[in-house]
Amino acid sequence: MESNDRTRFYIEVEMKDRWIPYFMSMLQRMQYLGNIGSSRPVTFFSDGDGDFQPKFNADIDWEYKEPREDGVFDAG
Repeated sequence: MESNDRTRFYIEVEMKDRWIPYFMSMLQRMQYLGNIGSSRPVTFFSDGDGDFQPKFNADIDWEYKEPREDGVFDAG
């Protein structure tokens, strides 16, 4: 049974300044696609060998979910 419940939570992020516009643009794109009811891949290159190396903290307990075989995280 699918739940349509909604929870507000906060994520604290620390990353290099040069990555912020790209990360925030990714989130804005996700919001836009949700608002128009469109399903599309949203890709962000996580450059672990480079200087991306973000730090995240959240004020909610959650369970890690493995991506599909194609590397996509999808709840649907």
